[in-house]
Amino acid sequence: MPTTQVHADLAETTSSRLDEQDLRIPDGVELHPALADTLRLRASRWLTRAQREFHDALFALDGSEDSLDRYASARAELDSAEAWALHVARALRGAAFAAPPSKAH
Repeated sequence: MPTTQVHADLAETTSSRLDEQDLRIPDGVELHPALADTLRLRASRWLTRAQREFHDALFALDGSEDSLDRYASARAELDSAEAWALHVARALRGAAFAAPPSKAH
């Protein structure tokens, strides 16, 4: 079941997984190599998981209402994951990376 959340500084978003909500790139954030790596990794994991779920749903189609619902849900999740991967790629393409945040000792 999809979950919709609204954040004060971000647009309304919908994701079937709450852990995917932290994938957004807020406007004005300074990108640095560690953040870029994290965003790429999260996008890759989401895309891989969505592809696997879609594959499973596709081969489980038997014409029943449940299998059609599962297929539609998996297709929507894959669409979202693909859109997010493109969003990350566009955000990181040509981005001027800032220095990583320093850690206080």
